[in-house]
Amino acid sequence: MLRSRITAAAVGATVLGVTAALVPTVSTANVSVDAASAVVTWKDSAADFTAAPEGTFPLTDQWYWAALSDPTAGGKITDFATLDEDGVSVSEGEAVGLVRGLTKPVAPSDLGALASGISSTTTGATTFGLAIQEGDDDSAQTVVFATDQANGEGVVDGLSNWLDPETGEVESTSALAADLRAADAEVVGYIVYVGIDVAGEVTAPPATDEPTETPAPTDEPTTAPTDEPTVAPTDEPTTAPTDEPTTAPTDEPTAPTTPVEQAPGAELKSLASPLESSAQALAADASGSISSLRIDDTTTYFTPQPTAAARLVTSSATLTEATTTGVRVQGSGFAPFEVVGAGVGTSAQGTDIPGVALRADAEGNVAGTIVLPADFVNAAGTYTIGLVGTSSAQTAQATLTVTADPAVAPVAVPVPGTATFTG
Repeated sequence: MLRSRITAAAVGATVLGVTAALVPTVSTANVSVDAASAVVTWKDSAADFTAAPEGTFPLTDQWYWAALSDPTAGGKITDFATLDEDGVSVSEGEAVGLVRGLTKPVAPSDLGALASGISSTTTGATTFGLAIQEGDDDSAQTVVFATDQANGEGVVDGLSNWLDPETGEVESTSALAADLRAADAEVVGYIVYVGIDVAGEVTAPPATDEPTETPAPTDEPTTAPTDEPTVAPTDEPTTAPTDEPTTAPTDEPTAPTTPVEQAPGAELKSLASPLESSAQALAADASGSISSLRIDDTTTYFTPQPTAAARLVTSSATLTEATTTGVRVQGSGFAPFEVVGAGVGTSAQGTDIPGVALRADAEGNVAGTIVLPADFVNAAGTYTIGLVGTSSAQTAQATLTVTADPAVAPVAVPVPGTATFTG
C-alpha cells in the first residue's frame, strides 16, 4: 500500500534530507521494559533544540523543531511551547513538530524490533511518526504515523499499526516492513507532533463502487457486413500530394492534453508539510505534551535533568572493613532502571571497581554495598566513591574516611624449655 508513496514522495531534499553521514551505533534489538536503553539523555532547555531551516537539514542525533502555525518563524522552542516537569507542552491553538534522525538506519528486517521497543509518555494530542527513505535517494522520503498510541494521558509501549496520512489507510508493522523491503527503503528518523492527533483526524477514504463489467461481445455481429464497399475506390487520389507537409513540424513536441499530476508532498519544505500533504485540514485544537520517548537504543526525557547524588550510610570504615565487608552506599538522580557502576579515587588517581552493577528503580534511586579493591585502598586516608550511570552518564560522589585497623594486643606465647626446681 505504501510502496507507491515511498517511490513517489520527494520530500528528502526539503524536509527530511539526509545530507550527512549517519553515525553508526549498536544495532536494533528487542528491549525489556525494566531495563534502561543504552543511551539516556535529557532535553530540557531551549538550547537543546535547533529551529528547523526552511530547506534541507540533516537527520542526525540532533533534535530539530518547528512551530506548525509558522514553520519558518525561527526563534526558540519556548516561544511556542513550555519545557517543564510535564515535558514539551503546548496549549490549545499551538502545536510544534520535533524531528530527529536515527543514529543508524533501520532495515525492514529490523522494523519489528524497532516498533516493539518504542515507548512514550504523553498527554493530550500527540502523534509519533517514522521517516522512511528509499535506497540512497534522499529525495524519496515519506512519513507514516502510529495509530495505536494512547488517547489522553498514558504510556505507550510498542507500536503495531501505521497510518498513511495521504490516503488514510492503515497497515501493520509486518505489512509496512514488506513494503519497505519491496521499495528498498529504510527507516531513517522519527517525528513527534505535540498538539496534533494525526490518527484521530485523518480518516480512511470512503470505499468506491466497483467498476461495472464491460458486456461480453456477442457471437455474431449485430449487422452483417456488405459484400462490397458502399463507395468504390477511385483509380487516382482525389488530391495530389504536395511536395512538403502542410504544417511544418515544431522544434519541440506539443504539450500533452492531460496535465501530469505532481506527486503529493513533492514540495515539502517544513515539518508541517506531512500534514499539509493530506487533503484533510489538521488543526492544533487540543493541548498536548510528551515527557519521554524511547526508540531504538535511545531514551529522551524532556523533563528537567535531575542532579545525581550519593551518600554513604557510614562515612568511615577501617581498612579491613572497606576491603572485605564493604561500605553501604545510596544514590539518586539516575535514569529509571539503568545500571549504575562505581569507582574509587584519591586526589591523585582513581580506578573502576569491578563487579559493581547497581540497578536503579523507577525513580532513579540505587542502594547497595560496595567492596573497595584492596590493591588500591591499601592505606588509611580519604577516598572518594563515585557512582556512574552507564546509560545516562549521570555521576555522583561521596567521601569515605578509611582508618587504620586497630592495634591488636600481643598474645603471650609459651617458651619451651627445661624447668629446674630446687628445694
